[in-house]
Amino acid sequence: MCAAGRWTGVVNVFLVNTIEHPRDEEQEVAFDEDIRVERNVAGFVDEEEDFDYHNTPPNSDGEEEEEESFVRFRRGSGHLELRQLFDTVEEFKDALVEYALKEGRNIKLNKWEKLKSSAVCATEGGCPWRIYCSYEERLGKWMVKTYFEEHSCQKDGHSRILKAPVITKLFLDDIRTDPDMKPMAIQRQIEQRFNLITTIDKCKKAKAKAIDIINRDYEEQFSRLKDYRLAILESNPGSTVELDTVINDEGSEVFQRFYVCFATIRTLWSMWCRPIFGLDGCFMKSTLKGQLLAAVGRDANNGMYPIAWAVVDVENEDNWIWFISKLQQDFNLQAGQGYTVISDRQKGLLNAVERILPHVEHRMCARHIYGNLKKAFPSQHEMKNLFWAVAESCTTRQYEASLEAVQRYDMRLFAAIMEKNPKNCSLAFCSPKSSCVDVHNNISESFNNAIDPARYMPMVEMLETIRRSSMIRIDLRNKIAANTTSRYPSRVMEVIKYEQEKLKFCKIIPGGDGRWEVRESSVSHSVNLRLRTCACPRWDLSGIPCRHALRIIAEKKLNYEDYISAWFLNSRQQQIYSDSIRPVNGMCFWNKNGHLVIPPPSLVDQTESRKGRKPKPKRKKGKNESPTKKRKVSREKRTMHCGRCGVAGHNVTKCSNIGVPMHRPPRKRATRTSEDAQDTRNLDFGEGPSQATQD
Repeated sequence: MCAAGRWTGVVNVFLVNTIEHPRDEEQEVAFDEDIRVERNVAGFVDEEEDFDYHNTPPNSDGEEEEEESFVRFRRGSGHLELRQLFDTVEEFKDALVEYALKEGRNIKLNKWEKLKSSAVCATEGGCPWRIYCSYEERLGKWMVKTYFEEHSCQKDGHSRILKAPVITKLFLDDIRTDPDMKPMAIQRQIEQRFNLITTIDKCKKAKAKAIDIINRDYEEQFSRLKDYRLAILESNPGSTVELDTVINDEGSEVFQRFYVCFATIRTLWSMWCRPIFGLDGCFMKSTLKGQLLAAVGRDANNGMYPIAWAVVDVENEDNWIWFISKLQQDFNLQAGQGYTVISDRQKGLLNAVERILPHVEHRMCARHIYGNLKKAFPSQHEMKNLFWAVAESCTTRQYEASLEAVQRYDMRLFAAIMEKNPKNCSLAFCSPKSSCVDVHNNISESFNNAIDPARYMPMVEMLETIRRSSMIRIDLRNKIAANTTSRYPSRVMEVIKYEQEKLKFCKIIPGGDGRWEVRESSVSHSVNLRLRTCACPRWDLSGIPCRHALRIIAEKKLNYEDYISAWFLNSRQQQIYSDSIRPVNGMCFWNKNGHLVIPPPSLVDQTESRKGRKPKPKRKKGKNESPTKKRKVSREKRTMHCGRCGVAGHNVTKCSNIGVPMHRPPRKRATRTSEDAQDTRNLDFGEGPSQATQD
């Protein structure tokens, strides 16, 4: 209430009391007290939100001896002043660094002792700026007792206080996120952020110190793996978290593998998701090496749904057997009946699946098989279409015809494809139980790409990043599913839309008993709407009506949504994301059990000291996986020919055929335009002689 309104209210009350009740002395005194109370209440100020409860509140009688006013240090302010208090002398140094970065001033420490410290301006010319801080025993804190805040010098773009340890502290998180960050990039960012110049040697030392700190963090987080396991089980009861260790010669526990499967994810996937998942492994990119194994399912919108993951010391058959056995126990896979697994041909994975899940449908990733074939046959330009025709054949007749086309093209390529057992990556031999037409493991590759930043992090931090990203994904897709008004999610509708664009090429002929004949490109397909089957047979495999079924549905004016599999309902998508992983407390809240786990030698980066840059830890990828921009066409896999003799395998400088004349391809005669021909005619038949003549 403003002052005018408050006084207006007082006047109104005074008039009413005067008219209705003659005032006596007691009423007048009481009325005056109410006015004074109203004045005090009107100026009420709530408690300070940022008040530090370690300090005595203003106007308090709790510490009467503290009559002087002091200023608390606020981190990040870059502000210095007289009577400013610090908890430690290191905090005073941090304040000096913040001041130097904010103001761009060149200052340095000229005294750094146990109970006192001071700094002066580092420029030449006798600048009076200086600050002195010492321990105040009465307060138990360090206090600024001398401060000349005015500079008489100009900013020179340097700061002596910006040393390598300070740069390490400034860029520790950046280097943790990007271990390949170069010292030159650090130097450039200091100049851009703070308008200060530093040397490249300081940046190199700062990065080396940051890497040492990060490596110590890696080892420390390994030692907390048992505490992390207990923290997950405490916050997510019913989950499966297993840590396997081995005892070394010194009697210490050495890490071997770590498995995580949250109870909520396990329940929701078993109840609402299709019985198909992908298996894949990717390597960790930090200084502590290892492999991250993951099982990734699919939601009702064909999106990735990670169901379990593990970290192992090395990717081999034993670790794959251990990981798949955990999946078998958690998801009750038994021998694999009714389930589908998609994977590539990784180390030990094929034998592990065959041993633990002998009756599972195991599809091979066709994209990885094609990548291996492309390396063996680099110049076979038609191989791509021929191979994918085999992989995407929906019937055995199409499969055999596609193989015959490969055989006619190249017998060596045909033999290489047959060696890979193409039946494992062809739709013609896939079961329709999973309602999925994928013969690739792109869903696992998408998961590896999504967690790529986490693969640079320490062990616990990486696992926590994967868990939190899963929680964020669940929350986001839960909101999308709740706001979706259609009966089916977006990706299903995109498939329907694509198939509907092909209806103009389909002609129908009614048959008896609810059967229809649909002709497309002179090929007839028998369709049964009642049994939801088609001769193609993509409807059976995918659970989504093909173009032949959609043509009949459109002719009969039926609703195509009634013929889509229930696996893709948006209500099912809502159920999949109806619950999430429970939050886990931070590391500072975990109870220490006293049993330490150390990383094994196989996980520690044993890179020898070498000159030059450290090699970037990336696997060799196919050209279709990570294309890079190039300014020139590559000459890779081209056959070199000699310009002298024309023989393949060498050039002119190494040609042994000395007496053979240089071979020059005939030059093409330049084609003349009509204007050039007109100019020639003018020169040939113009006036005057073409050459000088003698009389």
